Amino acid sequence: MKNEVSTLFETVVDGGYCIGCGVCTAIKNSPLKMKLNEYGVYVPYIIDESNKENFNIPVTEVCPFSNNKEDENTLAQKKYGEYCKYSDEIGYYQGTYAGYVAEGNYRTMGSSGGLGTWVLEQLFSKGMVDYVIHVRANSTEEKESKNVMFEYKVASSKEDIRNGSKSRYYPIEMSGVLDFIRKNSGTYAIVGVPCFIKAIRLLSLQDDLYKNRVRYCVGLVCGHLKSTRFADMFAWQFGIEPGKLDYINFRKEISGNPANQYGVEVRGLAPDGKVVHGIKPVRELYGFLWGKGFLKNEACEFCDDVFSETADLTIGDAWLPQYLNDSYGTNIVIVRDNELSEIIKEGMESGQLHLDEIPYTEVVRSQESGLRHRREGLAYRLYLKDRAGKWRPNKRVFPKKNISSKYKLIYKVRMKFVQVSHSAFKIAVEKKDFEIFKSLMEPHNQFFNYLYSNEYTERKKRRIYLKENN
Repeated sequence: MKNEVSTLFETVVDGGYCIGCGVCTAIKNSPLKMKLNEYGVYVPYIIDESNKENFNIPVTEVCPFSNNKEDENTLAQKKYGEYCKYSDEIGYYQGTYAGYVAEGNYRTMGSSGGLGTWVLEQLFSKGMVDYVIHVRANSTEEKESKNVMFEYKVASSKEDIRNGSKSRYYPIEMSGVLDFIRKNSGTYAIVGVPCFIKAIRLLSLQDDLYKNRVRYCVGLVCGHLKSTRFADMFAWQFGIEPGKLDYINFRKEISGNPANQYGVEVRGLAPDGKVVHGIKPVRELYGFLWGKGFLKNEACEFCDDVFSETADLTIGDAWLPQYLNDSYGTNIVIVRDNELSEIIKEGMESGQLHLDEIPYTEVVRSQESGLRHRREGLAYRLYLKDRAGKWRPNKRVFPKKNISSKYKLIYKVRMKFVQVSHSAFKIAVEKKDFEIFKSLMEPHNQFFNYLYSNEYTERKKRRIYLKENN
């Protein structure tokens, strides 16, 4: 009979569905640890192949992409079903808002409205948690020793919490902080993308220690996760070669620009050893368009949760026409937990928060393209996997082939972006030439642009592309 570890590798890891969260390492006596692979994404590995007695611990039961019996609906229903309303798109909710923190400099410090940092500080100040687990930048020494720019860290002060503001489009994993939680009593709030929060919920079902210590989960609206090479891709266009990047701000506000027209700021070393520091509008950088999925984690193609449905509170960007003109950005907020709902209401009454209560349909509208990719697009990707006879995780979306021919092509070329960009960037790094990356990506890039252009009726281009890529 196959053991749990073998099953995890033969299905999730080898199939390309591992998101790299690291929760499989947190099961007591786990034989697994995490590492960055050659493409800059985290994957587990077996510490000692001879340690067979630990190979049957329930690692598949905590993996967010394995076929365990709990999905986002069942997990969330147990926590919020008694007192929350429900929507197929955003899950359970008792309040939906859009706005920003009106006090202090929370808003200017963050990527959008500053709500995430403010809520975490409230939990800490009120004594509702002892620690906050979130992503922060590594020091120069940590970058050099670990070769990663950002990591999950433990915050035990307001200053630490504030240092975790800003969006980080960078791979992270939780093994280190989960080990800290196991070894250090106290109560915790943890911030994460949907699949990471789901994994924490699954871990809490397996181990009461985490159930008792992780008191609050703050989720992020998520498009997808990137590899470490995404940061390198931007920096290289400033003249900073991979391995020489020291600092990056993925969401630099540009005064006077709409919120979705932010900049990227980098600092690092040029080939001649001189320090390079620059800011460019993100739209001027090759590979910026989120919908193309350059250097995306492949597992994200098989996720159906955009709004962190198992989190007590979810925060994202209010990509809505009525809020876009504010260059400082605006948050959307979905509240599920009663205590966090009270904190939000108190903040609104005191004037600390400037929030509009909005219909949940507006929250849905703010992420409609991402939802389409995670629902209709996922249904088609599941169909393709089933047609090829390959294992894939069970999802709340069912396989479907009857979609428009245009969107079939869009979803196929997006899959190409994910598959090709990692290997293409690896080749470019080996050859020390960014133009190689662009040349390998351009056939797919041009075809994608063509699908959204007025020239879509030119069937010849489509036939050529399909012939070359099927």
